[in-house]
Amino acid sequence: MKRFEAQLRLATGLILAVYVLQHLVNHAFGLASIEAAEAYRKTVGALFQNLPGLVLLYGSILFHALIALRSIYRRSSLHMSFWQWLQLLLGLSILPLLVGHTVGNRGFDLLGDIDPNYYYVVTSLLLNPAFLVKLVLLITVIWVHMAIGLHFWLRIKDGYDRFVPYIYALAILVPALAYVGLFRMLLQASGWLDDQARLDQIYAANIAMSRDDVEFLRGLEAQAWTVMAALLILTLVARQFRIWIQARQGTYSITQADGNKIRAMHGVSLLEALRNARIPQASVCGGRARCTTCRVRVGSGLDQLDPPNELEARALARIKAGKEIRLACQLHPKSDLAITPLVMANQPLASALHAGGVQGHEEYVVAMFVDMRGSTNLGERVLAYDVVFILNRFFTELSSALGDSHGHYAQFAGDGLMALYGLDPARKQREMFRRIDQLNQQLQREFGETVQMGIGIHGGEAIVGTMGPPKTPLLTAVGDNINIAARLEAQTKVIGCDLIVSVETLEHEAITYPGERVRTLEVRGRENQVRACCFDSDGLPANDAD
Repeated sequence: MKRFEAQLRLATGLILAVYVLQHLVNHAFGLASIEAAEAYRKTVGALFQNLPGLVLLYGSILFHALIALRSIYRRSSLHMSFWQWLQLLLGLSILPLLVGHTVGNRGFDLLGDIDPNYYYVVTSLLLNPAFLVKLVLLITVIWVHMAIGLHFWLRIKDGYDRFVPYIYALAILVPALAYVGLFRMLLQASGWLDDQARLDQIYAANIAMSRDDVEFLRGLEAQAWTVMAALLILTLVARQFRIWIQARQGTYSITQADGNKIRAMHGVSLLEALRNARIPQASVCGGRARCTTCRVRVGSGLDQLDPPNELEARALARIKAGKEIRLACQLHPKSDLAITPLVMANQPLASALHAGGVQGHEEYVVAMFVDMRGSTNLGERVLAYDVVFILNRFFTELSSALGDSHGHYAQFAGDGLMALYGLDPARKQREMFRRIDQLNQQLQREFGETVQMGIGIHGGEAIVGTMGPPKTPLLTAVGDNINIAARLEAQTKVIGCDLIVSVETLEHEAITYPGERVRTLEVRGRENQVRACCFDSDGLPANDAD
């Protein structure tokens, strides 16, 4: 049902956007003349002038308005951003402004067989300046409301940011040309205000209408305003009654990442609960499941939640989220839960839309830290540009070795890197040492220098995911087991060996290792010691399957 409503809102909004755009373009043709604007109306504009077009247009207006009232009814909180408030208030203003324009054109057309052409409309605007003020205000309100809606829909689409400068230009140019075209037509029409014969010709159908029909149409606008005001008031009253019913059904507790707790009524979405408590929470699309910026990681209470609805499931599938990741806007808890927001409330949109941030999942991974030995002293013996060349060649060889052995480059820092592997890491470090040996032969000939490296390897459960700066995120891993691998690499300098692998990892991978090379090492930052094997590059471990 929610997906159907979302699709209906979007479809009706796009239909209305097409109509408004072509209607303003029609006004812009007035820059040439009223005759040019009228010619456009009878050709391109005729799309919405026949019965199917009118049903589509007014049906879209009706359903779009009803969906807006329904969204107000469903809101448990009226805490919204400035742009959401602006779009809502502009949307509520459209129908009161539109009804007079509709009655003056379509109403007289139906009851008096009056063709609302540009000669008739422009002359009426000149004779009644109040109509002109309402029209200018209507154009402004509809265009800004439409622009906000389209922007919030499109800005989560790939590539939209590349077209923003052109779209902004059109957003200003189209209504500006419409205003100028309207002004140009008013100037042209002002020339025949003193021509009574011309006015009689334009208003011939009006003059022929019965006074009862005219009075009925004139009173219709006020009646329409009364109906619209009544609908809005009834919606607000019904919303308040719904909130009162929800309050009697109980509450649930939300435990935040910092340990603070808040309570919310049953039936209130997690996003609304956070906003009611004045807790900032990212939500680019306004809570319509068009994006995933309101996503949270659910800790305790996950098994008590209803499965994702169709909208939420589709959104989460796009970022390949784990089962513990849910959208706050679609989550309606009925029992206590603990959450961790995954996107900062003030995070830029471009960085919030990717599946990274602090999101990740737990899995077994083998971490390998590699560090070049003596890079500082190397800078004292060769030119700076030569150091850059040597470092680039060093990392090129390591990267090639990673690619050949299906490893993943995860981090780079100075003269070292971190790599991740899945299962079966045997022989991977052999390829690295082989490539570095070949590099050293070249460096010895060209610079009289060689490079050495130390490697630390440890496997275990870690959080793997896209992390880092928004503009340059990396697939990497964090956790205690990753820290152990880094500490083992540091121990290669202390012990004076080339490679240290934890015994736990060797046994997990079924790799044969000599017992005499096993040492119990003190690892900085850990109370427990780590048993590990220490190797030189010419005595690396072998896999039992070799």
